[in-house]
Amino acid sequence: MLERISLKLIGLLRALFAVTLFSAATARTYASEVKLSEHLPENSISGLRALLEAAMTEAESIQLRDLVERDFEGRKIVAKSAKNPQLRTNVTLRKEQDFERDDSEISDRLLYSLTLSKSLFHWGALEANRAKGNLNLEIEELKTFEAYRKLALDIRKKYLAILVAQKDADLGQRNLERAQARVELERERLKAGTASTIQVYNLEVALNSAELDLMKKKNTLADQIDLIARLSGVPSEEISSGLLSEIPRQAILNASEIASIEQLFDERLNQGLSVQTQAKSLEFSEKDLHISNQRLKPKIGLSVGLTQYEMDEIGRRRAEEIVYAGITIGWSLFDGRATRGNKISAMARIEHVKRQLESAKSTYEFNLQRTKKLLDLNARILERDEEALNQASNYLHDTKKDFETGRASPDDLEKVEIAFATQEVRTNRSRSEYHNALANISSLLGFDTFAQKFIDQRSQ
Repeated sequence: MLERISLKLIGLLRALFAVTLFSAATARTYASEVKLSEHLPENSISGLRALLEAAMTEAESIQLRDLVERDFEGRKIVAKSAKNPQLRTNVTLRKEQDFERDDSEISDRLLYSLTLSKSLFHWGALEANRAKGNLNLEIEELKTFEAYRKLALDIRKKYLAILVAQKDADLGQRNLERAQARVELERERLKAGTASTIQVYNLEVALNSAELDLMKKKNTLADQIDLIARLSGVPSEEISSGLLSEIPRQAILNASEIASIEQLFDERLNQGLSVQTQAKSLEFSEKDLHISNQRLKPKIGLSVGLTQYEMDEIGRRRAEEIVYAGITIGWSLFDGRATRGNKISAMARIEHVKRQLESAKSTYEFNLQRTKKLLDLNARILERDEEALNQASNYLHDTKKDFETGRASPDDLEKVEIAFATQEVRTNRSRSEYHNALANISSLLGFDTFAQKFIDQRSQ
């Protein structure tokens, strides 16, 4: 454990040194990072940050990653052990009798040995195996970091979807109340003889449809809350009680700011977690090939020991105890072509991982380009919806004045209120999609400050 902490500390210091140099050389990159992180939804939506904090420690996916890392930490110790001294002992207590002697009786016999051995020279195979243990653990840590990154994105996406679903349920409630009022009015008219049965029936059908619509929307909202509660470990009731009435309006990155993000793509290419994972997998496969190349070469070791055994001397059996030390040389002359098979397999794995590495780089760059285009599109859609919401608000304000002066009927006012509520839902959905696109590109570029906070805590 101490060695792991030491290695992580060294790695962290190296990373901090590299980041310092990189930031000093590229002030524009740092500015872009600040710009992106400032727009992440947890900075403007109360309740989301606390939910993210809980998820990063309580989520089952993160707890499982802890167990996986402990498994590979143990494997790393095993991989290192072959290079360390080995101390072995063997003790045998037996009953024996010499049938060739007439006067022989059954007697007790104690045999023992104690050996200290140390591998001296294995052509770098032991060092390569030790490096494989380190690489295995580093790969699993990168997978854990990826789990943090994806969990943060998933929590944000689900929480934003809940706020949109809540707004949509509010609209459904308004539609239901409007349908109920119209049915009651039409029933009164039917009693008075000024409306037909078919008119009442049609409105009752619309009322039933509105009730079903609201039922579905409420179920969708409750289901989404339960899903994020299961994911984060926070009770559904606690999440429900802290929900905002809407997604706050946020500043939108302009076209030049979005374009400047693209300049970071090449600089951040090798920092993508998927790319780093494949790079370490390639190094792991190369160590495998090196080990295979040394299988048939002589191996040199040192052994020191103490042993006691039986030996004959002029017809007598007596215990002999000796201390010894020496060099051991082991040489596998022929292993049935197993070494050749291992080499072929190792070289094939190297080529396979090389292709996976190139594919990871290509996929990472493709995802960045795709997310940038989506961010640009969602920014333009959100601008339109914000303007439409502003117009709907002004229209509602004017209609209320007209209603107060008698120039607009209650039905006119109700229609405008429904239109405004519908636009509110549409605009909140656009805000959610813009937030998600911005969080996606921030996360891919490694600027997800929230996920990085927990990644850094694990690296210390």
